[in-house]
Amino acid sequence: MDEAQWPGLEAAALLDDKAIEATQLFNDKKHEEAAALALKILDAVPNQRAALRVLFEIRDAEKRRRAADALGARLAGLEGPAALRAQANERFAYYLIGLGRHAEAAPYAAAAVKAMPRAAAAHHIMGMVLTETGALQAGERHYRRALELLAREDGMILANLAWNLKMQGRLTEARKIYDRALALRPDNSRGVGGLAQLLFTQGARGEADAVLDDALARWPQDRLLRMLKVMADLAQGRVEAALERLGPPEAQLPPEILARGRAHMLAGQPQEAITAIATARGVQRERTGQSFRPEELSARLESYQAYFTAERIQPLPRARPGAFMPVFLLGFPRSGTGLLEQLLAQTPGFAPGDEVAPVAKLTTAIPGLAGGAAYPQALDEALIGDGAELPERLREMYEAPRRAMGLARPEVGFITDRAVSNVWHLGLIKLLYPEAPIIHVLRHPYDLLLANIAQDRRLEGDAQAGLPGLARYYDFHARMLRHYRGQLTLRYLPLRYEELVARPEEAVGRVREFIGLDAAIPEGLAGNALPVAAPWPGHFAGRVAVHGGAAWRFRAYEAALPHLFKEVEPILAPWLAELGYDGEQGA
Repeated sequence: MDEAQWPGLEAAALLDDKAIEATQLFNDKKHEEAAALALKILDAVPNQRAALRVLFEIRDAEKRRRAADALGARLAGLEGPAALRAQANERFAYYLIGLGRHAEAAPYAAAAVKAMPRAAAAHHIMGMVLTETGALQAGERHYRRALELLAREDGMILANLAWNLKMQGRLTEARKIYDRALALRPDNSRGVGGLAQLLFTQGARGEADAVLDDALARWPQDRLLRMLKVMADLAQGRVEAALERLGPPEAQLPPEILARGRAHMLAGQPQEAITAIATARGVQRERTGQSFRPEELSARLESYQAYFTAERIQPLPRARPGAFMPVFLLGFPRSGTGLLEQLLAQTPGFAPGDEVAPVAKLTTAIPGLAGGAAYPQALDEALIGDGAELPERLREMYEAPRRAMGLARPEVGFITDRAVSNVWHLGLIKLLYPEAPIIHVLRHPYDLLLANIAQDRRLEGDAQAGLPGLARYYDFHARMLRHYRGQLTLRYLPLRYEELVARPEEAVGRVREFIGLDAAIPEGLAGNALPVAAPWPGHFAGRVAVHGGAAWRFRAYEAALPHLFKEVEPILAPWLAELGYDGEQGA
């Protein structure tokens, strides 16, 4: 539609009476009549605000997502008084957040803040978006601003702030705020679930179990709380309890069916595990249209391979040494970088940085710092005049959130960074930290496919939708890394997951020697339970003694399901050969 032809606000107001009538029908739950009247109004005046709101709410209730998306976006984009613009953008941002589409909600949350900068609700929503997209410190600022504007404590905002602090690893502070939040809003089931996850992260598993048991007694139909209890069961090896709690498969949603698949994996039941996982992925494809979308990844690969060549990178200036040295733990999702980070954090000189504020975030800032050119071509501006300071400014932007989190302590010389996206940005990393160690955790590709297909985690391009997509996603990663290794001089150490779990002390000692540290390893490292100074990431909640139970898992699946990997074999066979996984040991 040509928005220029829409009636002006005064003309749209002529149908206000009819829009009020549609609103009343909606409030009286006469949705069919309300929708019919709203459609008539919008045929004549496509920008009639009240009619748009009514039809949006109806389509949302009907789960007609494409229609609701279009209506919500149109409503959010209407001109008008600041309060109405803020309200429309807040509502649409909430709608997107409810669907887990936090990145898409960001511009609408930002528009609400800009329209009403003194509205606590707008800052609250902005805090939610930023927290769930990994901008934790920025999210914290908006939560605290919301509380400041309210001039009183609010249980929901406090609970969300506590979750943000938990994600930052500030566990003691988060616990105190959860206590305040739940004293104000004991009916906040999500807050109770967040507290249970915090307790689990702190290692208070018994207390976390008790909190969840009490919550499920109060809200027995709450599926999120039930899933949290299932996850606690699986983390503690209570497979039968998890399966019983999930109930019959036909009544489960995709995340619950995936949890069933993981339970069967832990029980060593390949056929049942694959059946559950395939069912969950099939339902997701049917309901959401999820399928692997390689176009953006392919374009990125082509662009980065064209730009990041030895000839082009060599003349660019490098940043000077910073306050600490990052250690980049490179690896495909579920490769074992989390385990390596846990073990290194228990040795002197290391702090765990997890995936906080990844280098990938810097790429969105570079065009603004370099005169507007697109990344990566914008890096050429570092060759001109004051542009030589660009790597220094980017290095400072990378280090600032780690200092804010308290990771850059005097006794810490190395902070691990295990962001999956780092494989795309080794060229930029070379400019910021020319001597940074890069530890590449390798794992048999078939095991990686099995580990990822069972996880309720969205990957780039929806690669998690099926084994073929995961195989192609792996291929993109491997091709990008091979390119960088051919063009850049990297401090690169490959480390096999299978060796890490078989001989953890030896593997960690090799990493420390490679970095240039004393290889002495604390006694009991393989128990993976030595003290680690706060803050530390959420994945430390799952710390267990190192074991090889997940190594070479694919063998049992191939034996039970001989054709399971046939479709992906042509994609992965070259990498199996290149990585040495095609011999007797890996077959």
